[in-house]
Amino acid sequence: MELTQSSVNLSRLILDAWNNYEETTDAIVPDTFPDISRIAAVYGNPQLKDDTPQSGRVLISGSVRMTVLYVPDGGGPLCRLDIPISFAHIEEAAGINEDSQLFVSCRVVAADAHIMNSRKLSVTATLSISCRVFVPDTLALTDGFAGDETGLEMLTSTHTITVPVAVHRREFTLMDDVSLPDGTRYREIAAPRAELRLSDCRLMNGKAVLKGDVALHLLAITHENTLENAECVLPFTQIFEVDGMSDNQQVCVSFSIRHLDAELRDDGTLAVGLGAGALLTAFETHTLHLVADVYHLEHPVHVETAPVSIPASHPLAELGCEASETIPVGMKIAQIADVSAVFDTLIQEPSRTVLRMMACVVYRSDDGEYYSVHRAVQMPLSLPDGTQQVRLNGMQCRASASISGEDSVVLSLSGRCGLLCEEPLQLSNLSALTVEEGNIASAAPVSIILRYVDAEERLWDIAKCYRTTVDAIRQANQLSADHLSAHAQMLLIPVQ
Repeated sequence: MELTQSSVNLSRLILDAWNNYEETTDAIVPDTFPDISRIAAVYGNPQLKDDTPQSGRVLISGSVRMTVLYVPDGGGPLCRLDIPISFAHIEEAAGINEDSQLFVSCRVVAADAHIMNSRKLSVTATLSISCRVFVPDTLALTDGFAGDETGLEMLTSTHTITVPVAVHRREFTLMDDVSLPDGTRYREIAAPRAELRLSDCRLMNGKAVLKGDVALHLLAITHENTLENAECVLPFTQIFEVDGMSDNQQVCVSFSIRHLDAELRDDGTLAVGLGAGALLTAFETHTLHLVADVYHLEHPVHVETAPVSIPASHPLAELGCEASETIPVGMKIAQIADVSAVFDTLIQEPSRTVLRMMACVVYRSDDGEYYSVHRAVQMPLSLPDGTQQVRLNGMQCRASASISGEDSVVLSLSGRCGLLCEEPLQLSNLSALTVEEGNIASAAPVSIILRYVDAEERLWDIAKCYRTTVDAIRQANQLSADHLSAHAQMLLIPVQ
């Protein structure tokens, strides 16, 4: 028997890895720098250089520019050391090849430094590297039979699924000169950070138009040798070719920062160079009518089935989240110099779903010395009812802090995150059907059977048992077309 099939084109996610690990290196203080007395704050700025798909694996490499602010021996203004740390990471999965679409992001979730002696220190960066790899796939699903086979009964099942149908990775560079408010007050930028925020994405005639901005957060050192946080916004518009995406599809965008440079000029102008990656994923909804069961009224049938996994998922509306925590520091605080927060991991448990953020607060004490304090903060998410498994698709977070009393800091986090709801569908797909020539013996030597149905039973199963049809049972018992099962009732069952 020849089968008819529906085709579903999709982009299958074959690797979704998220790993945290540490990279450490030792560094010697240059001769032109004073001895180290105390570490005040440490920052890490990742620079992603290569993420190449190969046969069965992805090679990810780059470096982290560690910035150490320390108090010199004997006192005086803070000194700044820039120390590079190289990293290389490999992810493996069957099916990866040179044509795979992959998307990599790298973040420094924690930066630390330890003094080994007054001229030597050890720096550690905790990296969070996520890697997603997609390959195109086509599913052929049986939805019927070709030709007219008299006596063949078929049960169909209906499934509505949303799947990613096209994935494109695009890279772009932003270079601009930005006028900082009161920029001439600053001597240098000690640690730049950036966050890409999407305001609009439209598909038009095979192109994607992305509009948004880059929020720059800059830890600056003033000419008075104090630390301050300066902020500015850099708008952008990018247009990409996106073959396979149509105007009516829903599209999600994820960003990653590949490198960031910010140099302060003498006139207070900030020269910004930012390399970014964008992952565009288009989703499409399909309604499938598939063969769930089959039998013949007169002849035995032989069926073959194969398991099929459909990676159904759909974007959820952006969710807001917030959290706060009071952190005692044991000294009087004069100024909050900088606050930062980086996403660490998504925790999913039966009773809760939370985002864990790694936060750092740099503050100046009443005696003019700078210190930093670190905290892991959990931001609870309220998922829509019925949502089981989610995957983070993007996040925007704002961190702030205020002085509480004389010796505490109130850390506040607020953000918005984009999530994908994972609803994989496991099916048994009919792959072959053979109608055999022999006749099946009659279920009973009568033309009609009277049967009492106690527990609820599908009319399909009753009809299949007695080699009759569902329509025949409905007509004999004056049941409507939407009557699918019987329960606690007497049925007349016509026998063919």
